[in-house]
Amino acid sequence: MKSDIIDNKVVNNQHRLLEIFDAGSEGLWEMTPDNMVNFYNTHFYENFDVSLHGSPLDEWIAIMHPEDKNQFIQNINTQVTEKITRFLSQYRVRDRQGDYHWIEAVGVIHADEHGNIIYMVGAHKDITEKKHYEDKLYQLAYCDSLTGLNNRRKLVETLTTLLEAHSQAAVMTFGLNKINQIMDVFGYQAGNRIILLCAECLKEAFGSENVYRTQSDEFVVLQKGTYSEDVLKQQIGAVLTDFEQRFRSFHQSRIQALNVGVYLLMENKHLNENVESLLYKSTLIMRHGSEKDACISFYADDEKDAIERHLFLETGIKKAITDNEFYLLFQPIVCASTGNIVSVESLIRWNSVRYGEIMPTEFISIAEENGDIVELGYHVLVLACEFLNQYREVHSSVIKASVNVSVVQLMQPDFVAHFLAIVRHYQLQPENLTIEMTESVILESNPFAVQQLLALNQAGFTISLDDFGSGYTSFNTFFSIPFTQLKLDKTIIKKMAENPSVRTYVKFLVNMCNEKEVTVVAEGIEDMAQAELVKKAGVDLMQGFYFYKPKSGKTLIEL
Repeated sequence: MKSDIIDNKVVNNQHRLLEIFDAGSEGLWEMTPDNMVNFYNTHFYENFDVSLHGSPLDEWIAIMHPEDKNQFIQNINTQVTEKITRFLSQYRVRDRQGDYHWIEAVGVIHADEHGNIIYMVGAHKDITEKKHYEDKLYQLAYCDSLTGLNNRRKLVETLTTLLEAHSQAAVMTFGLNKINQIMDVFGYQAGNRIILLCAECLKEAFGSENVYRTQSDEFVVLQKGTYSEDVLKQQIGAVLTDFEQRFRSFHQSRIQALNVGVYLLMENKHLNENVESLLYKSTLIMRHGSEKDACISFYADDEKDAIERHLFLETGIKKAITDNEFYLLFQPIVCASTGNIVSVESLIRWNSVRYGEIMPTEFISIAEENGDIVELGYHVLVLACEFLNQYREVHSSVIKASVNVSVVQLMQPDFVAHFLAIVRHYQLQPENLTIEMTESVILESNPFAVQQLLALNQAGFTISLDDFGSGYTSFNTFFSIPFTQLKLDKTIIKKMAENPSVRTYVKFLVNMCNEKEVTVVAEGIEDMAQAELVKKAGVDLMQGFYFYKPKSGKTLIEL
């Protein structure tokens, strides 16, 4: 009788204990040496396709994520063979609806005095929400929000590990040319589409785990191992071809291209290297190659000076403005019928304390890329206005001067107001200045750019379309951009002497401009024969070394 009472109490206590288990948020389990498992906490395990009592371990393994099974089995074997008392692991299991849950498992071994396992017990905890939260934190910390690729922080950590291990790898920096200008003109959606296009090409070629987006217009591919330049050129060449084909499928122009800089991590050759300098070298060699129209460039010791010069140009423009290292030369523009000087073109030059004379072909594109062109453009206008004032003081009249304006400047919301304010500060009139524009392919399809040019034209400035015939222009320009002057590029002038069809084309162009009351300037005139050809074609103005080379303001005033 007494034993029955005790047995009933034991059973009742067992039931209460199981109810306590069921009330908890974690699953509890025990496993015998023959891998039979009993699961406790019905509410936890009823979501999973396993038997609660006497379930073979294989049932639990069967619903695990395929990527986690081998590691789980290895963990169990390690704990059993090495008699690890307590073991913690994480893996994913599939519920009855087919969704995977992250499980954190704790297992404890109970053995006899001889070390033989009597049983294992443990707990399962659903950490899916925690994992999702960790994933979000990881995405924020290490992933680019637009492309989903690894970001610069992740690249720095990975490269740091490689450098510490003295591993070999190829660091390839892919740069998107003129992406900022495209965004300014066509909008962020168009720019993002190009960025995503580039990301897809790189992921398909190198695998997403090896591709990093490090800046708005740059990607880095980190390829571990040793590679020859020929192999890398072949891989990169395929990507460049793929990108160009895809880009043309939705944008019929060649204003966008990829340039690549490659820095090879060689064994025992980067012991004193740090991550930031390495990445900077890779970026600089890419940009340096872009300046030389080289799609693929490799970093080499013999290019160190050139890269350092590029770095100086990229970071030194604003300081050079402050230090008054920029100055203007002026090339006269003459009347085709009289030969008299009617205006001058302002040509910027840089006399650097460190490097001496630096030509605009070297620094203008860099200024456009990094945005310094805006401040530099206003500085050029100031210098031009100062020259016009000096000319007026000597001659009691104002000669007309033209200044080049980049599309990057034009797209600034306050550009027109700022430009006018500088001109008025020097007590000059808009009629004293001509604004020369080049990038008509971009301008003609952008309503804001056209609106800015209209405002400048209405204010009284002459709008000149520069370099016509150089490949940057089309006949759409005649109907979309409000210009009042057209400058024929020197390439088309040279072709006039060689090809009668070109001469006919120029005459047609001049006639069309006359009908629209547009002045035509022939630039790059190098000899009398060219001057006579353009005169016969009917141009209004001429410019070139045949008439005058660029001169200082002082020399021009004294003419």
